[in-house]
Amino acid sequence: MLLSDRSIREALATGRIVIDPLGEGCVQPSSVDLHVDRFFRVFRNHTMGFIDVKENLEDLTELVEVGEGDRFILHPGEFVLGSTHERVALPDDLVARLEGKSSLGRLGLLIHSSLPASETVLIRHHGRLEMMPIGDVVGKRLRAEVAAFDPTTLRMGFHAVTGWYEGPPDRIFEVRLATGRNVHVTAGHNLFTLDRAGQVVKTRTCQLRPGARVAIPRQLPDPADVTARPGTSFVPAIEVGRLVPEALYDDLTVNGPTVARAFHRQRDLLLGAFAERGSRHLSYHARRSQLPMVIALQVPGLLASLTPQDRVGWKGGRNSIPAVIGVTSELAWLLGLYVAEGSRRRQQAVWSNTDQAILDRVESVLSGLDLPVHRSQGAITCCSAVLSHLLHWLGTGGKAAHKRVPQAVLSWPRPLIEAFLSGMVDGDGSVTASRTSVWTCSEQLAGDLLILAQRLGRRASCSWRTRGTSRLAQVQFPHREHKTLTAVPLPDLLLQQVRKETRSSQVGAARAIGYRGASDLNNIERRSGRDAVRLSTLRRLRDAYRVGASGTSSFERLDRLVEGDLLFDVVEEVVDTGSVEPIFDLEVRPGGARIENFVAGSGGVLVSNTAGFVDAGWDGHLTLELSNVANLPITLYPGMKIGQISFLQMTTPADQPYGSGALGSKYRGQRGPTPSRYFENFRT
Repeated sequence: MLLSDRSIREALATGRIVIDPLGEGCVQPSSVDLHVDRFFRVFRNHTMGFIDVKENLEDLTELVEVGEGDRFILHPGEFVLGSTHERVALPDDLVARLEGKSSLGRLGLLIHSSLPASETVLIRHHGRLEMMPIGDVVGKRLRAEVAAFDPTTLRMGFHAVTGWYEGPPDRIFEVRLATGRNVHVTAGHNLFTLDRAGQVVKTRTCQLRPGARVAIPRQLPDPADVTARPGTSFVPAIEVGRLVPEALYDDLTVNGPTVARAFHRQRDLLLGAFAERGSRHLSYHARRSQLPMVIALQVPGLLASLTPQDRVGWKGGRNSIPAVIGVTSELAWLLGLYVAEGSRRRQQAVWSNTDQAILDRVESVLSGLDLPVHRSQGAITCCSAVLSHLLHWLGTGGKAAHKRVPQAVLSWPRPLIEAFLSGMVDGDGSVTASRTSVWTCSEQLAGDLLILAQRLGRRASCSWRTRGTSRLAQVQFPHREHKTLTAVPLPDLLLQQVRKETRSSQVGAARAIGYRGASDLNNIERRSGRDAVRLSTLRRLRDAYRVGASGTSSFERLDRLVEGDLLFDVVEEVVDTGSVEPIFDLEVRPGGARIENFVAGSGGVLVSNTAGFVDAGWDGHLTLELSNVANLPITLYPGMKIGQISFLQMTTPADQPYGSGALGSKYRGQRGPTPSRYFENFRT
């Protein structure tokens, strides 16, 4: 719950919230204006070859104090730390959000950045995966988990969303990657790159240039629902009744043994329901063990207890489908074939193909569902209104340019996802010695297929070409690792360090990994003519150094790069879309852990969450991360309004608010811009 101006004034008056000094007229309808102090920390990048987060890096920055009446100039592309003039203190049941003034953002000064409402993020909700617009996640305050990597292990997992953020409009940019992936973000939003020491670091969109490499998932973990006890297998099911839109309840019927039991056990309830609707046909429906769905909904638990022996049909129709359909590999294949080559009208669904063996297989699956089949030389037609609508309810999309992978497929076990992709390949794909390909003119479907590749732990890319007046995408799944996403940013300083720890010469190390001489390894370590290295080369170096360096922090970092769940895609271009939209962000800090990233965009790109979050129990001045993404210098005057802070009520007071001894709160009571104290996390 966001506090209004009245609630903010009451909290300030009673001392529950402290803002000192509080400027006159600074309380806004749902926030309080804050001002920038006279202290800034500038980075002295020339003093260090790389950043080691285990070390105290206070010397990396220099404190600058602006004199009275003077100013601070922030140059294009520059990043500095500032501080609020005000001290802010919160109770144990309030959290706060700090965001930049939108008027300054329009000039290119950013202290916050995010995604537009329409950009999708991969979430796990009730055990199922879904690509959902971030605006919906934030608007609903959805209690979900996001796919993200642990910055310590570089392993992908699901982590709870702990906060939601909505900010003022900002200009939106599109980052386009070489594999066809893309994501829409603001200029100051962070993606992830690799520094020369092998550390995964945040890099702002405005700093990305063609050729830069940014992190994407190597694989996405299975949701909980696809795991099963040893000796068993998880079989997902399509529960038709749960997919029916409310507007169609009057048009559908349910029949079968579960309905027969309802007539036997709850006849009086059903009699009243029929009477309420002015219907006298109870006996007619009872003889057929059939109920209109709108009446079946009035029987508690009836729809939830339907089984594969029950069926759902169209009122007055001649056929029906099972109310619960277990997803077999054959059904998954059929659905994939439909997405690739199928079409539908209101009362029929059609699978087109010239391969008679494929049509035989389609006919077999549909017949197994007890559905009518009409076969011609090049197509199978199923005249079933309820099947046609089910394909729509599943989210397969409409015509070819709007086809989609149904959301449910994301949560299926991997063998079923493979069967779905096999259907797509049989419909509109090809297989060669080096790769499997799927063709589509749907941009959304191409992105969906790249996500499915990550679910399978397979590398994939998408390229577009023009055929006549149409644009066609080829989504490729190479059969060998060295064909796609082969390289990572060159961690030359890390490789030098690991070799020194093994006390190996370049000659000895080069021979150990199969080089004829030391020159190849020397070129890598000296960054000669390259800024990337093949992952396979890093793997061979890791194996060669294992005996001498195993257990050291640098070797463990190299091992994480090789075995972790991240790959690095190449930036092709960053495009200003010209659109200015409200921005949204998520906080991902489950249990206080700083995960601070999630998967977003078409095809799955890792982005950082950058919400300015202030914990319950905070007391001190707030450090500001200031970036100039404009093309001209920006002048900052001490005391000018820099941002606004809003407050949210927690469900209960925090058991351990910020500053409590157990949390090791590193920034409590700070004054002035405070450099990173992340190194304290490594102290025992």
